[in-house]
Amino acid sequence: MSLLNRHPVSIGREIREFRDDRVFVVATDDTYAPEQYFKHLALRRVRVVVLPTERGESSPAHVVARLKAAYEVYANAHEVRERDEFWIFLDRDHHFKGTHTPQTLEALRVGKTAGFEVAISNPCFELWLLLHHEEVSPDAELHNCAAVESSLRARLGSYNKTNILPGQFPLDLVEIAIRRARALEKFPDSPTALLPLPIGTRVYRLLEKILSPAL
Repeated sequence: MSLLNRHPVSIGREIREFRDDRVFVVATDDTYAPEQYFKHLALRRVRVVVLPTERGESSPAHVVARLKAAYEVYANAHEVRERDEFWIFLDRDHHFKGTHTPQTLEALRVGKTAGFEVAISNPCFELWLLLHHEEVSPDAELHNCAAVESSLRARLGSYNKTNILPGQFPLDLVEIAIRRARALEKFPDSPTALLPLPIGTRVYRLLEKILSPAL
């Protein structure tokens, strides 16, 4: 059974409390953390629908295909509105190295052609979570996700990506995380490199959109 059939999601009346509520649909290569994070984020007049990875289908091509399938379902049901956005979340991993790189670049090209936004984290989404609680230097020794998760546990006392606790990453710390993530970018308003280097996370770009007043 497909992801959409297992988790039927509508961005129509079932999601929007008011007709002008904004909806952001996020397809991710992660199975747990982004979905857990947004579940606990107390947003008003905004809903974030996360399409996580299942059955190990986490390659960039799988993530883009999952988002395209969701978009087509919503568009065919006339549920997509002008200010809704569709986002691809990816971690830096082996798909950005060696012989995997051409397939990754092609998947991103397909996604951008479809009008999707892209937020890549280097090394992983957990860096975005860490930035809620501490400033990170560009030369920090956080070059793999295990190191980032270790820092999260040291800061919070515990961290389980399958069960993020309410209050661990509250809304009132998001603007701080955005400032810290922007500080890791050379061109935060218009990133040019494929990956934030040497470390960084472009999840801030989505949260800036979410927190911006509706036009």
